[in-house]
Amino acid sequence: MHDSRKPTRLDLRHLRYALAVADAQGFRAAAELLNIAQPAISKAVKDTEVDLGFRIFDRSGPRVVPTPEGVVFLDDARQTVAQFERTIRASRQNAAGARGHIIVGYSALAASRQISEALDAFHRSIPGVQVEMHVMSTDNMLKNLKSGVIDLGFLLSHPTVGAPGIDQMPVWSSSIGIVTPAGEAPAGVKDLDGVPFVMGLRENWRSWRALLDSACDRANLSTVVVDEAWDVQVILQRVAERRGVTFFPMSMADSLPAALELALIDGLDAEATISMAWSTKADTSLLRQFRNHFPQLA
Repeated sequence: MHDSRKPTRLDLRHLRYALAVADAQGFRAAAELLNIAQPAISKAVKDTEVDLGFRIFDRSGPRVVPTPEGVVFLDDARQTVAQFERTIRASRQNAAGARGHIIVGYSALAASRQISEALDAFHRSIPGVQVEMHVMSTDNMLKNLKSGVIDLGFLLSHPTVGAPGIDQMPVWSSSIGIVTPAGEAPAGVKDLDGVPFVMGLRENWRSWRALLDSACDRANLSTVVVDEAWDVQVILQRVAERRGVTFFPMSMADSLPAALELALIDGLDAEATISMAWSTKADTSLLRQFRNHFPQLA
């Protein structure tokens, strides 16, 4: 039995690593997310479990999932990390004389000039407010909105996306195109028969994969998925290596490497709608002013 009187060896790094494994539902995906070696995460989580005296994760299935004790620990850990980071930010903000601070999460698929243009307009309208941007998965974004780690989020609108106490407002839509090496875009959907695809890991890209499944069904396209990855940069790298092609919103065209091309394709009638999300319990006047710089879609 673990001795509760024994001083703990744990620090915030251990909490962050455990949270990354929970959010990514695996050690390899967490390592990609944090850009560190997988053995380092595995050892840190194991050390945490030894110190706590119970297993945080069940590793017996195809996915790494929290144990009942792990669920309680991870909820408390998320609150602890959020409070620590807010304390640091508030101290820096006060020292710098800033007028406010907004933490924004966004999915990789939401990256676009619309966010950049609205941020520029917001800063011109209300100078002195710090806006901090963090890329994260949709599931992680919803958890962070509920726990107060972030104030706002930009995510893909889909019937599978949502949580109690979270409001959403659609802010822009984008047609979906095909990502290929530059100059190799197919003319139409029929040219994709038998072509290998690289996709986001379904467990972490559920709403995007569900949207693509529906679009491909309407186009009578059966995709051959040969590789999956958690991180968007890994997906793009594998497309550049010609392991396969993938689908992305056309709004991401400006952010792709020069070696890749994002193009519309005949026969694929699909759009991705991006929404802004926030917690109804943590809404403020400053957040409402920020949202006003993003006109709501009709």
